[in-house]
Amino acid sequence: MLTRLLPEYGYFAVLIAAFWEGEAVLIAAGTLCGAGYLDWRLTILAAAVGGAAGDQIYFYAAHQRAARLVQKSKRLRKWYPRVSKFVLRHGTVAVLLSRFAAGLRITIPLVCATAAMPPRKYSSLNFLSALCWASVWVAISYQFGARL
Repeated sequence: MLTRLLPEYGYFAVLIAAFWEGEAVLIAAGTLCGAGYLDWRLTILAAAVGGAAGDQIYFYAAHQRAARLVQKSKRLRKWYPRVSKFVLRHGTVAVLLSRFAAGLRITIPLVCATAAMPPRKYSSLNFLSALCWASVWVAISYQFGARL
């Protein structure tokens, strides 16, 4: 039964999971790709779209409520000064690498918005970053599924 549901709902599940936080789901999905249950191209696309969408929402929400968000969150207060300094110096690199650094996925969009990074630039970099992130995790875990 699960094998019949995967092609129909698997990509949507990957998209939704990547919207929130998706490494564990991408490892599972990549393994399923390697085992032949999901197409790796559609899995990467679904994960990239979901991951980019989540960060876009953080970015646009930050335009409205950045100062309040930083003050309310203990984690953001801790990371914000260091991340802000890095983003102001290396904005492009910061966005591209933010998915691969634990704790920065939420912080980077907020800092980019408050540092006045143009929305078009952020959106382009964000999607490229999400595509790289999804590709790396699916490619690595695909190898596990191919050996099952």
